[in-house]
Amino acid sequence: MVLRFRRSVKIAPGVKINFGKRGMSVSAGVRGATITAGKRGVYGNVGIPGTGLSYRTKLAGKAVNNQLVREQRRVERELKKQEEIGRRREALSKVQLSLNENGTLNIANTFGEALSRKDLKLFWEQKSEVVYQWLSQQAEEINGDIELLSNIHLDTPSPDLIPQYETIPFQEESPKKPSHPQAQPVPQEPQIPKLGFIARLFPNKREKHEIEKVKLEHNYRILLGLWKRNKNEAEENHRKALERYEQQLESWKRRKSIHEEKEKIKQKEFPILLSQDINLMESVLREAIDSLSWPRETIISYEIRNDGKDIWLDVDLPEIEDIPNKIATIAATRRKLNIKNKSKKQLRLEYSRHVHGIAFRLVGITFATLPECKYVIISGYSQRLESATGKINDDYLFS
Repeated sequence: MVLRFRRSVKIAPGVKINFGKRGMSVSAGVRGATITAGKRGVYGNVGIPGTGLSYRTKLAGKAVNNQLVREQRRVERELKKQEEIGRRREALSKVQLSLNENGTLNIANTFGEALSRKDLKLFWEQKSEVVYQWLSQQAEEINGDIELLSNIHLDTPSPDLIPQYETIPFQEESPKKPSHPQAQPVPQEPQIPKLGFIARLFPNKREKHEIEKVKLEHNYRILLGLWKRNKNEAEENHRKALERYEQQLESWKRRKSIHEEKEKIKQKEFPILLSQDINLMESVLREAIDSLSWPRETIISYEIRNDGKDIWLDVDLPEIEDIPNKIATIAATRRKLNIKNKSKKQLRLEYSRHVHGIAFRLVGITFATLPECKYVIISGYSQRLESATGKINDDYLFS
């Protein structure tokens, strides 16, 4: 026979504290369905009152609770890990990149400090493609526009081109048609209040009502007259504005037609004038030369002789120091640049190719611009230091 000692203390509706030989527990619920929590775990109790039938099962024990606690801690650790990775990624998105003279890559944080091995590993995992693009830009800056410098002659136009006169469009804007004036709302006819039955019995009330009626009708007629007058004035002004517009439009069309006719005549006479008029030759050649863009400073002066058949060009060429003296390529690891100095021979060859390309291009431009030109005499010079005197003189490289 098993004896049980149990005492319950009610602390709130549906909640009791139980005292027994094995300790204390807490029960909550309603009659027939309760939950008990004690040191041995959490139990569910279900029974049918008055029948003696009941069922008791363990909902959670110490082992289950420990497992839940461990799972919760694992989730918290994972969240902290992800937050830390997020913070590191944000910090790595603001790193500073720089190159040493030998092309080695320096990676530092926003404070200029070197990255830790852990951060550096994450950086290469996340930003390797960005670094590759950055290295490509650095390589282009180091190499300069050497391809453009070496192949500048490829922009030379064909000498068989026949220059065309570029017509100047008529610049004057057409007059704008005046818009119709916005219609003003018609004044509303006044609503005269009715005189009540009681008020009709009093003469002074009837008189006052009649005066108010006359006053409202008078004001309405005044407002209606002003509205009609303003409407007529606006329509008259609009009619006059339309007449002025039609006159202005007709005049504008005549000026436009005259301008376009003159441009057609100029276009037709342009080839003839270009073969005879020295001033026009100079103007066209100057415009063609001024429109050229050069990768390095190049200054051109010219002189037209023998009625436009001979053109003399004098070119102040770039210096050999303007040619990029290093060449950079991206290493196979894609994490650094291989930077080498060009040999003096390679620099001289590239400079020679560039200055002769300038001459070739200018000769082609001159022949394409002036059809009557038969000879182009071009001379190119550069500034050189004279060792004997220490002075810088113009030294002609070719003519």
